[in-house]
Amino acid sequence: MPCACGETFPFSTYGDNPWPILVCPKCATAGNLMNPLSVSVTAERLLYRSKAELANGDYSLSIVIGTMAVESFLTRLFLRLKGMDSYATTFSLPTPAQEKAWEVEYPRKGGFIVPADFVSNAMMGMSFDEFVAANPIASKIMAAFPDAANLSVKQYFQSELFNRRNRIAHWGYVNSDKAEAELCHRLAVAIVSILREMDRSKYAAL
Repeated sequence: MPCACGETFPFSTYGDNPWPILVCPKCATAGNLMNPLSVSVTAERLLYRSKAELANGDYSLSIVIGTMAVESFLTRLFLRLKGMDSYATTFSLPTPAQEKAWEVEYPRKGGFIVPADFVSNAMMGMSFDEFVAANPIASKIMAAFPDAANLSVKQYFQSELFNRRNRIAHWGYVNSDKAEAELCHRLAVAIVSILREMDRSKYAAL
């Protein structure tokens, strides 16, 4: 958190616990953080944790956590859609039992490709690649990855992020380097940013 005195001081918490109130070490002004308005606060926190592990030099862990952030956001986006559809008819927020039942519909296999298309089709009535091509903000996000030009966006994310995570999680490869981790963190942030735009586009008229 940046302080008015020019100092910047870090906050940390665990799980979904609230942020603590801290005091600036330079001027002793109290500071407090608020969670962002997000489909998945967990995903937002995981992105920050991925960035912290990258800065600390634990590159493989940064990649794993960044991928977890994407998966968390994808699943919460789907559950949000189901909840909004349910609320439109019942005027009641979904219960944990309802969300558990909806989880059965969500594909648990297929890496990034199958869930990305599943959520995009449910949200927008088009594939993930079609949404990125049709949405100016999503297309601009992808312009930061020139090596993805003329490629399937979802396949690019699968190859460059999810396959690297799989190599770590399933094959025990723990020698990821800084360049890999930096790319993977940028990819995770890009995917979540595209999914945020998908959510905004879905409910912009509301």
